[in-house]
Amino acid sequence: MVSVSTGSTGIAALDGALMNGLPRGFTVLVSGPPGVGLELFAKQFAGAAAKDEAVAYFTTAEVDEDIVSTMKDFGWNANVTIVNIGNQYYEAVLARRLEASRYRQEGVTIKDLQKLRAVASETKREVNFLTTLAYETSQLRPPFRLVVDALDFFLESYAPIDVLSSLRTIKMHTQRAGGLALLTMLSGVHDPRVQSGVEEIVDCIFELERVRDGEAFKRYLVIRKVRNHPEKTGVHRLTLTKAGLEIE
Repeated sequence: MVSVSTGSTGIAALDGALMNGLPRGFTVLVSGPPGVGLELFAKQFAGAAAKDEAVAYFTTAEVDEDIVSTMKDFGWNANVTIVNIGNQYYEAVLARRLEASRYRQEGVTIKDLQKLRAVASETKREVNFLTTLAYETSQLRPPFRLVVDALDFFLESYAPIDVLSSLRTIKMHTQRAGGLALLTMLSGVHDPRVQSGVEEIVDCIFELERVRDGEAFKRYLVIRKVRNHPEKTGVHRLTLTKAGLEIE
C-alpha cells in the first residue's frame, strides 16, 4: 500500500522498490532514447493520481485527444488538466513564421508587405513558454502531481541557465507544497553539462533502456538516483502489458 506521505508511480512493483511509492515533494526525471516509452511512463504516472490529487499534464508533442485516449485504453484515470504547449507554440510562433515564409515565396504585394511586417512584429513578441510553465506550476495547490512531457522542447528553445532556473522553481514549489513532479527527457542528445545540471536538481532519476536480443528487445528500468536513499538504486526488467508498464 502507498502511504499518505508517498504517491504511486503507477507501477506497483516500482513503488515497492522505492519507499512504498515516491515521497511527497519529490521531482522525478525519466530519461531514455526515442521509442523506449517515456511518454507512456508519463501517462501512467499521471493516471496513478489519488482521488483528491489534481493532475497538470504539460505536453509539447501530442494532441489532447491522443493523451486521453491512450490513458483510457490502458484503464488509467484520464481526469487530467492538459496544458498543450505544442499547440500554443504552433499558434503563437510557427503559424506566423509559416505565413511570413508564404509571403516571401509567393511574392509580396503592398498589402502583403503590411501583413508581413505585422507578422514579424508579432513573432518578436513570442510567448515565453518557459515562463508559462513556471507560472502554471506556481498556481497548483496541494495535493497535486505535475507532468512535463518533454523537457527537451524547453532545452532546445531556451538558454540552459534559464531552463535550470525554472526547474529549481518547479522543484521548490513541488517540495514546499508536498506535490509530485515528473519530467521526461531524451538521453544522449543534450550537452552533458546541461544534463548533469538537470540530474543534480531532481530528487529521483529513472532511466528506461532497450537492448536488442535477437529479433526482439529486452527493456529495463534503471533506478539511478533516489535522494537520501542510495540503497534503492538498481536495475529491473521492464515489460509492457495490457495494464501498462511493469517491472519484475
